Amino acid sequence: MTKEEVELIIFKVTADGQDALNMKIYKNGTTCRYGVGGLPQLGISGMSFFNNSIFFDQLITKVPENLLERPLNYEEETPNGYLEYIIAFYGVSRNGDNGERADWTKSTGIRAKLDHQTNFRDPLIGFLDSFTIDAAELTNEWYFDVIILSKYGMKSSTMPNETILAQPKTEEEIHEAYENYINQMTYSARKWSLSTFADNKTYEKNGETFKAFIQQNDNNFSLNFLPSNLGISNLQINSPSNKSESEAKNIEKKKWWQFW
Repeated sequence: MTKEEVELIIFKVTADGQDALNMKIYKNGTTCRYGVGGLPQLGISGMSFFNNSIFFDQLITKVPENLLERPLNYEEETPNGYLEYIIAFYGVSRNGDNGERADWTKSTGIRAKLDHQTNFRDPLIGFLDSFTIDAAELTNEWYFDVIILSKYGMKSSTMPNETILAQPKTEEEIHEAYENYINQMTYSARKWSLSTFADNKTYEKNGETFKAFIQQNDNNFSLNFLPSNLGISNLQINSPSNKSESEAKNIEKKKWWQFW
């Protein structure tokens, strides 16, 4: 399989049966994701149909050509529980569809199922980790907007109109998934910051437009939505009288697996 033939890249990180991260990046612009690399598994997922291949193009350039020619499938005994990485490449559609309904004729990839206390070392494991992180970082801001759409019903101005959301059935479950997302992002070993995810965009709800303001430090996170027509000069961002929608909380580090 060659780079030119690849139309879809799938990323999956699983620990002891729960998905920490699951992504599909299509060359045609379709992007799917749930999770940020930690547990418990997040129950909010999104699929957006972008009209460009910006995510795919940035990723495929990092794939060594010889990797597509020699797939790896490594599995070891896992008495201490397991961590499984999968990166899969698909291409050359039999039915002419290059999206979710495609019937791919070519595929290859890397799979490694490792014990939590593994001593296995291989350069491809380093590639699995770094390439998956690259894909997550590229789509972090979009996935933040997926979470905001689920939690608050507010649609980002940068989110494609063709976006499909899957989420828990109850508000309590959605709120729990939202809090897990905030905690997992905040305590990620990659030290991901959400503070810029709302820059240069607006959010719409029920015909009204809002600006989002995020403040984040080691132990606190606040998110405020203010009507965009108010402007930002001289506003007391944290004043309750100015909040249209808000979330402010002290972040407590919870006990869960965090891989990055």
